[in-house]
Amino acid sequence: MDQEKLEGLVVVFDREGYSSELYRFLDGRDKKDKKRRAIFISWAKYADKWVYDIPDEKFEHSVIVTYDIQEVEEVKYFDTKRMMSKYGNIRTIVIESGEDRKRSAIYTNGDEDEIDSNTVIQLICRRWGEENKIKELMIKHFINYTPGYVKEHMAEQPLVDNPKVKKLKKEKAKITSELHKLKVKLTDKLLAEAKDGMNWEEIKKNQIELLADIVTGNNEIFFLDQELDKLPKKVPFDRAHDGKKLLKLNFEKKIFLDCIKVFSCNMQQQMCKILLNYYDKKKEIMPALAMILNRGGYIKLEHGILKVRLRRFKNQEIDYAARRFCEELNLMNPHTLDRFRLPITYEIR
Repeated sequence: MDQEKLEGLVVVFDREGYSSELYRFLDGRDKKDKKRRAIFISWAKYADKWVYDIPDEKFEHSVIVTYDIQEVEEVKYFDTKRMMSKYGNIRTIVIESGEDRKRSAIYTNGDEDEIDSNTVIQLICRRWGEENKIKELMIKHFINYTPGYVKEHMAEQPLVDNPKVKKLKKEKAKITSELHKLKVKLTDKLLAEAKDGMNWEEIKKNQIELLADIVTGNNEIFFLDQELDKLPKKVPFDRAHDGKKLLKLNFEKKIFLDCIKVFSCNMQQQMCKILLNYYDKKKEIMPALAMILNRGGYIKLEHGILKVRLRRFKNQEIDYAARRFCEELNLMNPHTLDRFRLPITYEIR
């Protein structure tokens, strides 16, 4: 992705994305240069109570939110800042909407000069429309489904963590833990036996077995470190899994089918725009289009013209819209895609 576009990236998510850790990551606080990764916009969690403590007169600004289907809505808002746990001060926009004057809070790390409050509210209020669009692509157009995935062996196996290194590190951690317990035990005994006049040589003789166990533990760790130094940290996947190789999918087939699906979706949108000129019930435009496209009829070749005749509709509004829709299609001079390139006409009878 172009670096300039990446720097201007805005991510919008709902309350499920509410996370101080995620916000800090998008802020780039883990990076040396502290450069922000993206501007985020999110609904705030746990704001059900304090948003209603704000006086009504604070909501002196408003924005008109437009939607693709539902009617436009006036949303009042109030800009402020809130202290978020494990994040710090965060820009907060409290909105009030609907007849019940329901209030919600929006969090963002974008400054007012980078992304104004109107834009923030428009983006997050219209988010459901975008989410429903994705669901439509997945359910109706099967954008996430490809039949018959083709699997192929990868020419070069990716590197993965060496399982032998992992095993030795686990063994070393166990010995280190046991060694620590022995040292604590020795210290406790030394303090208990230490008396005036008793020298350290006598103490060593009394705890010879415990000291021997400590020395043994140190030696084991020493040899484990030597063995770890000889092993590579990363090895090919097949070497780490007893010859089992990773497979890759043939994505060319999926990309080709996805292009057809996206084209089909875009065509559906264009047909809806045409149909809206003759059918003014915007909320019902998709069912109306489906009724026309799925309508039974006849196909007949007459005088070198392929005629597609749909049965008429009992509903007068749908019948009128369908006839005008066919006229619009005929103005585009459609034809078959075979070598004959026969002209097509659509009509209602």
